[in-house]
Amino acid sequence: MTHTDLEGEKVIIHWQTRDEESIRLIRERFGIPRYTTVNGQTPAILKSEDREMFEETAKRGYFNYRRVDWTFNGATYSW
Repeated sequence: MTHTDLEGEKVIIHWQTRDEESIRLIRERFGIPRYTTVNGQTPAILKSEDREMFEETAKRGYFNYRRVDWTFNGATYSW
């Protein structure tokens, strides 16, 4: 499954936590890719059924996010 296969809202996540275990668990729970830019940002697609839990996780300070229409060109992301 790739980003082009999924339906949902495109977001950019900026990680606030440096706890690798927390990041791993959040990525698994929401299907967020392992890719992170040098600026600490990760593009992701948020499923509508995960929105409430995703926003609660953000409120707890693990990450900030913004809605951005990013694209994946086969090798890199751009927004």
